[in-house]
Amino acid sequence: MALLEVSNLKTYFTTLEGTVQAVDDVSFELDKGTAMGLAGESGCGKTTAALSIMRLLPSNGYIKQGSITFDGKNIVKMNPVKLRRTRWKEMSIVFQGAMNALNPVKRVGDQIVEPILLHEKVTEATARKRTKELFELVGISPDRIDDYPHEFSGGMRQRVMIAMALACWPKLIIADEPTTALDVMIQAQIIRLLKNLQKELDLALIMISHDLSVLAETCEFLCIMYAGKIVEKGSSVHIFKHPRHPYTRGLVAAFPNIKGEKFMPEPIPGNPPNLIHPPIGCRFSDRCKYKQQICDQKEPPLFEFEPGHYVACHLVQKGVI
Repeated sequence: MALLEVSNLKTYFTTLEGTVQAVDDVSFELDKGTAMGLAGESGCGKTTAALSIMRLLPSNGYIKQGSITFDGKNIVKMNPVKLRRTRWKEMSIVFQGAMNALNPVKRVGDQIVEPILLHEKVTEATARKRTKELFELVGISPDRIDDYPHEFSGGMRQRVMIAMALACWPKLIIADEPTTALDVMIQAQIIRLLKNLQKELDLALIMISHDLSVLAETCEFLCIMYAGKIVEKGSSVHIFKHPRHPYTRGLVAAFPNIKGEKFMPEPIPGNPPNLIHPPIGCRFSDRCKYKQQICDQKEPPLFEFEPGHYVACHLVQKGVI
């Protein structure tokens, strides 16, 4: 059995304009010690899927349909008390922009000690000792646990947030755009850190990013999301090198080859559809240069194009592209 099984997940948001179908019939599995990437442009449903797994949706969000099974436990039907025991202890999340999420008036070490004391029956001395170990693990001197957030750089604060996510040694970590707002060199360090920790601690990792190159470097598998649906999934290296769905091809083409000939990347025209009133057929059809009549009439199924490589595209299924 996989550590995490998400099946036919539908997560909606109630708004004044109508119901937003933010995640619509999404399914994937994640084994222990495996890293998976969720990719796609802003608004495609990546973060909503992550918040659904953690049951941290805002008040106007709800799981309309589907199941989320973590380590044999039904997350969707779990009561609040059990949820609090599961979060931090068994699965945790590093939010987008997490380097600004630290409490500015509390010492960074105390902010990591707190969840350890909350979820485990240990003394404060034991919790502080573990905090020092976590600082060493993420590459920060243990002598700095009594410093305040303003005394850390952006990259170091991001490392603190990763240490906090690891505080109770969870089985799963979700990292939502963990390198946002960091410069290129610090981004590389954070990516390398997550990759090394995932292997060293045998963690299951869900990495969320719009950057396919980052995910190809850190994850074994990829799910490409567009307008609330998975349009392609499979081996990250294979998808990055041999994308099949027109949307995935557009994402890959947006990354210039620094060793090759210089050219202006071709943008994907148009905008994603309004998910209050999603189209009947393929949700990418209005932006697809290969579009045919069937694309507007029928939603494409996610079919196995090659062993382990799934694509939701009528034209790929027909062999047109």
